[in-house]
Amino acid sequence: MKYLNLVFFLFCINSFSQSISVNWSDKMKNNGDEVIVGGKYGNYYTRNVTKDNNVTFKTFDSKAVFKKETEADFKLGKKVEYTYVKNMMIGKNIINFLGEEKRKTKTFSVYASITNKDFVPQGETLVLSEVNEKSMVNYGIGMSPDSTKVYVWSQIKAEKKKNPNSIQYKIFDAGLKNLLSDKTVELPHDSKDSFVYDCLIDDYENFYVASEIMKSDDDQQREESETYTNITIYPKKGEIKKIPYTFKNKMIDSFMFQLTKSNTLVFTGFLSPIIKGFLKSKKRELVSDELAVVKIDCKTFAEKQNKIINASTLYPDKVSKVSEYVPFKVRNFYEQKDGSLSIVAEQYKSVYHSGYKGNGYYVYYYCDIAVINLDNKLDVKAMVKMPKFQKDVKNPSILSTTYKDKTYVIYEDETKNETAVTDKDVKKSTTSIFSKDNNNSLFLITVNAKGEMKKEIIYSYDKSPIRPNFYKCKTVKDGEIMLHADDYLGILKIK
Repeated sequence: MKYLNLVFFLFCINSFSQSISVNWSDKMKNNGDEVIVGGKYGNYYTRNVTKDNNVTFKTFDSKAVFKKETEADFKLGKKVEYTYVKNMMIGKNIINFLGEEKRKTKTFSVYASITNKDFVPQGETLVLSEVNEKSMVNYGIGMSPDSTKVYVWSQIKAEKKKNPNSIQYKIFDAGLKNLLSDKTVELPHDSKDSFVYDCLIDDYENFYVASEIMKSDDDQQREESETYTNITIYPKKGEIKKIPYTFKNKMIDSFMFQLTKSNTLVFTGFLSPIIKGFLKSKKRELVSDELAVVKIDCKTFAEKQNKIINASTLYPDKVSKVSEYVPFKVRNFYEQKDGSLSIVAEQYKSVYHSGYKGNGYYVYYYCDIAVINLDNKLDVKAMVKMPKFQKDVKNPSILSTTYKDKTYVIYEDETKNETAVTDKDVKKSTTSIFSKDNNNSLFLITVNAKGEMKKEIIYSYDKSPIRPNFYKCKTVKDGEIMLHADDYLGILKIK
């Protein structure tokens, strides 16, 4: 089979020596919604759900050459109307997680079908969880950092709003042969005033819940936000621990909550000013000029570090334009072997414009990219940014990965921005009747541990029909990103 093999070797000064390859498959026929599964065992996989609700998997080699297509058999029977939820690659097998809404019993079930790398079932399909559909608020499936445990959780609605919701969670070994834990725990706050973001487990089977909680009138202070973030820890043994986070004169707009391989819980997010009363300024509130970073030891549940980092250098000295009032959001972070962190952030906001007779519309901004390198004590080693301005573009935002202590960010932008490194130089990217896709390229930003930054084009859209779809792309492991481009599959590797 013919395929496009576009390989770029980029050799710079010693601190940036690297080779980057981008391989594209031949054009494929997709009868449904093609989704990237991941890569392992020297193969790369995509999943397709057809109009008849049949699930098929395509297998590609390391250069994106199509090898075969396999129809899935999850052994659920034809009468079971399931949805494919997600997958995990553990050991030599692939775990396929499926969900089913049972109308007669009004329950929601989570199944697991274990297959080998050729998607041949390995044993019977398992029922991992079954809860009342009406009482279920949300649910999730995850894996411990060391990949030895799998867990399923469901948030269950309380019968009365004044009562707290509960979380049902089960922990299994990676092969799903043994049930290690099966618990139902109450959340330490009222159901009507809280929202659960996510749940995690560590290597020791401790369970973590991150929630946003609305403060009561008695608890709310003038200098504080109306909500606060709470991390609740349910140990394998012992009493639960609640860790609330609230910030004076600041509010945390969004955050990341993630366990690392060193058995550390990292909580991080940008803070924005709180300005109340007649002096309230919507523009000023959009400047997220501080970054909160917290590390919690998973053995003792004690805070290892807790710092507020000044990020004002990410903004111009004088913020005057509306486009400059865009808050930063943490997109990802990476822990290095020495315990240092590399945080990737991007400016993002959406603005609603009311229209005639209520027919309003949103405008979406995706702007500057920032990489913040912190040492293992959370002191700033480097804070750098690359200017970007995307307004209502077809392919916004970024993807990132790490490899050998360097951070890599890819994004789509106008080709003429190849040499632009300041706000004044950047040409604004927006969608209009005059905009053309072939004027764009795929850019790569490399940031080393010292904070030195390099930008380059790794794939030009000129004279090519291939257009990556960032919403469907996926970082499959350190230094590897699978690129989704409708009728094409791309594999980007950094070495």
